Amino acid sequence: MKDKKPILLCLFALFAVLFTVFFMVYVASYEEENDFTQIGNSEFYVTPQGKIYALIPSGGKFELKGVRADKFRVFASEGYRGRNVGMGENAVYCGNLAMTRLEPSRARAIGNGYFTDGEISYFCSDVGERNYELGGFTEMVQTMAYAIFGADKPQSYIYKTERVSSVNLAPILDFGFAAEKAALGGEGGRVYFEGKQLEGADARALRYVLDARGRTSDFYVTDGRNVYFKSSRLAVKFTAELHEAAYFNGLHYLLEPVSGAVYADEHEFAPKFAPYSLPFGVSGAHAYHLLFRGKGGIYFWKRESGELKRAADEPFTGEISPLAGSVFISGGQTYFVQSREVWHRNKSGRRLSSRHTELFRLETSEQWRKIGLVRNGIYGAVYANGDKIYYFDAMGTGQMIDASVYEIADTDVIEILTRPYDPRRQNISGADIRKMIKDERLVPAQGELVFEAVTSYDGVERYYLWIFLGVAILAAIASKAYEYKNRAKAVENEAVTKPRGKVKFRR
Repeated sequence: MKDKKPILLCLFALFAVLFTVFFMVYVASYEEENDFTQIGNSEFYVTPQGKIYALIPSGGKFELKGVRADKFRVFASEGYRGRNVGMGENAVYCGNLAMTRLEPSRARAIGNGYFTDGEISYFCSDVGERNYELGGFTEMVQTMAYAIFGADKPQSYIYKTERVSSVNLAPILDFGFAAEKAALGGEGGRVYFEGKQLEGADARALRYVLDARGRTSDFYVTDGRNVYFKSSRLAVKFTAELHEAAYFNGLHYLLEPVSGAVYADEHEFAPKFAPYSLPFGVSGAHAYHLLFRGKGGIYFWKRESGELKRAADEPFTGEISPLAGSVFISGGQTYFVQSREVWHRNKSGRRLSSRHTELFRLETSEQWRKIGLVRNGIYGAVYANGDKIYYFDAMGTGQMIDASVYEIADTDVIEILTRPYDPRRQNISGADIRKMIKDERLVPAQGELVFEAVTSYDGVERYYLWIFLGVAILAAIASKAYEYKNRAKAVENEAVTKPRGKVKFRR
């Protein structure tokens, strides 16, 4: 058996460095709020020394180098959406980053995040995001230099900008969308989302895709022919039945029922397993995975790896019909979906090992009989089968209801559960149902496990104790270095003479 010591030492060294860097980011990004005065309701701040800073979400404040406070103004072009755009004498800034070659004396806002000086145009996002162009090693070196030696802070987060080749633009739809005026006039022209072109889009017909309830999607749009997710054109063509099926665990799902095509954001499910359907519904009350029925099996999109996964072979013999909550019927059999987490305990505490979405078969003896709804169906429903009565939960694990189906052990609670909602008196609450479960008046139903979809988190934190000790030592060194730097900075600040009067800003 090979010696594992070198491997363990390498892992320890790698994780120790990474954790130390994260600690340095924390201590190094700490700033005294009293040293900054916000400019209006913008994302820009001024210091007593007359310096201008931009606040970047998750990144902290960054100086606009060489910008004079008395020559700086905020665009504030669109109320809240535009607070992160300002200009000095020589440049227009999206956050702290200059939009290169955009002339401040001629710059104007087009709308929806677009700006032009008549020769070039830019899109400036109003949402801070990770700067993926900054490599991990470069970020680590810059962070250490900033924390220890007072160098410039690494630009780990930015307001994204995109230069646009068109200048004769007009805003369309909502924030992020714009089109050349020629395109709106039917003469042909480009359409943009966040500065990126929508290939082949007809600006005059562009509209949001609807969901199953008739509400507009956040990111899926169509011109009646092509379909786009943000700026990406999808292979599927628009039909009247196409709709956004769900927004689940941070992903948008698009479904075209005629062909059975499905997309998770811009990623298409494998066509060889189409047609896909959503027989189990889109509620995340008792599920960590959105389960699709496809050719020969049950599938789900794994967000962590960005790929389609097969949960199980096809277990059903016929159509799948919803009953209530997370309960379904197929081929005369009753099934319910339920979720659980597996946690492991080690010397450094508890950690999440895996998340499971499970399908169970529930033994029944006859047809289901509906007893009533719980708080008008918002909390769930009560059904009977044979001599057993069940509570089907709709609140979910987020309300600390672990099971999706409970057998009612105390029949006295049936009247309480199904009591009609009355706004003039106190009604049943989630706390009441949790107490019924604690008192075992409601008992989790037992079923036969059919399949499960699993996301595993094992292997990420195997050597917590060694990492913790190493990080503690290195963090102490970094903390002392940062303390020394702050003392030097305090002495420097005491020597600075504050300008008299108030700094005035041009509006």
